[in-house]
Amino acid sequence: MKKIKLLVLLLSGLIVQAQEVREKVQEGNKAFEEGAFDQAEIKYREALKSSKLKHKATPQFNLGDALYKQERWQEARAAFEASLAEIEDPVDKADAYHNLGNSLMKEEKLEEAIEAYKNALKNNPAAEDTRQNLAQALMLKKKQEQQKQDQKKDNKEDQKKDQKKDQDQDQEKDQKKDKQDQKQDQDKKQKDQDQQKNQDEKSKEGGAEQQKKDLNRENVERLLEALNRQEEETQKKVLRKKIKAKPNKSAKDW
Repeated sequence: MKKIKLLVLLLSGLIVQAQEVREKVQEGNKAFEEGAFDQAEIKYREALKSSKLKHKATPQFNLGDALYKQERWQEARAAFEASLAEIEDPVDKADAYHNLGNSLMKEEKLEEAIEAYKNALKNNPAAEDTRQNLAQALMLKKKQEQQKQDQKKDNKEDQKKDQKKDQDQDQEKDQKKDKQDQKQDQDKKQKDQDQQKNQDEKSKEGGAEQQKKDLNRENVERLLEALNRQEEETQKKVLRKKIKAKPNKSAKDW
């Protein structure tokens, strides 16, 4: 990325102004070259506050440079934008757009930075350093777009994996539930079978007991019948004996 540009020489609009303003700008430029960017900022602001200053392009532009060097990107951008409103020379305007593009790049405003570099080249097509910055910005934009596409693709893949995982979990839950249902059905069936078996055994036992009772009743009844028949037979025999022993009343005793 090309270094920030500094208007070391005064613009034509400033030459005709008061010596005091020119001295402030020159002092600011000297401090800037020595790396005392905070002191340079002070001198440029003093120049801008002067009541004798008619054109603010130079101190405003260089104030942007001092702020940029202090990594105050947003303030630097505002200073460069303000200078553009008063710069008339195309080359100086191209430099302002160039520095504006650099500030925007630091703020990660890629689209706006690209537009600033393009405006710089419109004013000074021969500015090869600006062309290089534009190429880097466009390359970075392409890289970011590719990263977004890759991220989108990764997100889709992750989403598919999550869906697959959810489906597998749901399937596993369904299978587990099916097994539980099958086990419950088997347990219920076995329970029903056990209950039926118990009922059958009880019925069988009850039937055997009833059958035993019935047999006992039949035996008793048979025995009673046999006794009754025996009793009847005995009574008949006694009766027959009595009949035989009775005298014959038909014979007359004359």
